[in-house]
Amino acid sequence: MRFKYLIVSIAICFMASMALSHPCFSGELSAYQIMKKSEALTDQAKDSKAEMTITLINKKGKERQRKLLAYMKNYDNGEDKTLIIFISPADVKGTSFLAWSAPGKEDKQWLYLPALQRVRQISSSGKGESFMGTEFSFYDMGSHHIDDNTYTLLKEEEVEGHMCYVIEAMPKDMKYYSKVISWIRKDNFIPIKVDFYDKKGKYLKQAISTKIENIKGINTPTHIKMHNVQNNRTTIIEFANILYDTGLNDDIFTQRYMQRGK
Repeated sequence: MRFKYLIVSIAICFMASMALSHPCFSGELSAYQIMKKSEALTDQAKDSKAEMTITLINKKGKERQRKLLAYMKNYDNGEDKTLIIFISPADVKGTSFLAWSAPGKEDKQWLYLPALQRVRQISSSGKGESFMGTEFSFYDMGSHHIDDNTYTLLKEEEVEGHMCYVIEAMPKDMKYYSKVISWIRKDNFIPIKVDFYDKKGKYLKQAISTKIENIKGINTPTHIKMHNVQNNRTTIIEFANILYDTGLNDDIFTQRYMQRGK
């Protein structure tokens, strides 16, 4: 079960494409094979739940923290669903985000704001906006499928003492990013660094994930730092008490549940 862009699929969900794959090294895996293996190794559980801490750091270094609960579920038909509920501080408590994803279709996303007591569906154009003041967009919070991009294996490079495949992903539909470049560890196929470029081709932000825990045999990144080089703001997402395969009920992933929180 992948944690969408929240955990490892910052690279995997965006880049896992069945489109053109260009091997660069004789005898090595192609970009397609690398991403498929990465996806398979991090998408093993049927469902997951976790506690999240989001730290927002502005350009002056001032920090704010938010606590959340996250629920995710994979289905045999390729669909997956996510629910995120804010539990603190008071100004965002009760806010919730729901996403449904299906192969070959655009994500359906909803946001519930307690102050308005209504659920708002996120439009396609709105998915490029910041998710609750973070450096992640609504698009980042969704799940992206294997036919969304073309990608190329550029080279191999060492990052933090780990040899990595460097893979460039080019979206077929350039709505949000012009390209994404990821560094995928060769030993465990986890992406540990990802560079995002905006629609104009300018360098936008970088995600770094170097803390990895083995949970029920699944290598799980539990700390992601996203730094936006254009506005000099940073968002850190930390996961705790991650549980896989708990048998989550389908009723959790509904608009009714996101409004009630139970």
